[in-house]
Amino acid sequence: MVDLSADIGIPLKNPLILTSGILGSSAHLLKRVASSGAGALITKSITEDPRVGHENPTVIEVSEGLILNAMGLPNPGVDIFLNELETLEAVNLPIIPSVAGYSEDEFGRVASRLEDAGFRIIELNISCPHSTALSSKKVIAQDIDKTRRVVNAVRSVTSLKLIVKLSPNVTDIVEFADVAIKAGADALSLINTIEALEVDPYVEAPVLGNVFGGQSGPSIRCIAQRKLTDIALAMWKGEIERVPLIGVGGVRTPKDVFRFLLLGADAVGIGSSILYEDLAIFEDVIEGLEQIMTDKGYDMLDEFRGKVISQILDMTI
Repeated sequence: MVDLSADIGIPLKNPLILTSGILGSSAHLLKRVASSGAGALITKSITEDPRVGHENPTVIEVSEGLILNAMGLPNPGVDIFLNELETLEAVNLPIIPSVAGYSEDEFGRVASRLEDAGFRIIELNISCPHSTALSSKKVIAQDIDKTRRVVNAVRSVTSLKLIVKLSPNVTDIVEFADVAIKAGADALSLINTIEALEVDPYVEAPVLGNVFGGQSGPSIRCIAQRKLTDIALAMWKGEIERVPLIGVGGVRTPKDVFRFLLLGADAVGIGSSILYEDLAIFEDVIEGLEQIMTDKGYDMLDEFRGKVISQILDMTI
């Protein structure tokens, strides 16, 4: 048997993580995920007060492997969320709440509530491209100063491990990674969805109820790999501090997970692919990853993690 253990600031039995936004705001769903074989799960983004989210349609597969969504961060609010989780004490799997908000203070207040409830690590969702109805304005993760302020605000009021989820919708993602780390991020999750829009030529209108949305699914995997590589290269060169990286975007097969690990990811998120494979995808991917490692003679992830980054460094100046 190969060793699939990983570490993102907390130890994981394997590197697969349920990403935020797909499942995970009720105890029932979280229990299902916990028994799926994932190494950890990130909940839907939780805000201070309940949010209904955007009007339907909110999720559409435009074509094979190209999914658009504009959910609007629907969630029950932190009070009801914590009440739900009181029934999950027996779940032996790291649960990582995702935190969202409209101000530094809201992020800080929600994070503090989660720390008081006993959580050790949270993800800061500062990069959802469709959190505000019909808005095409910059999100927090597209503004250097706002990114710094939000991470600083949470860091100043909690001792939680902080994963910061970055946006691909920026010119230089390394700059944002550097700012997030200096402000207190312990790990980075990348990427969030890509700003997108689709029009139905028959009804002559946008396909999403919110008009603007985010693109996910296998169509964005190579983009996610490039963004992660930019940050990994900067870390390996010593240009920015090295912290764990969670690769997210278009992961559907064991080979996809293997690719992200070769590029330096410490863990890999699976999200939209659940729409195709349901939760069975975690066990299938784990079995496939074990087989790849066995075929290649690897006993543990560290034996090949970042191997391609080393090759790229040797080829570039």
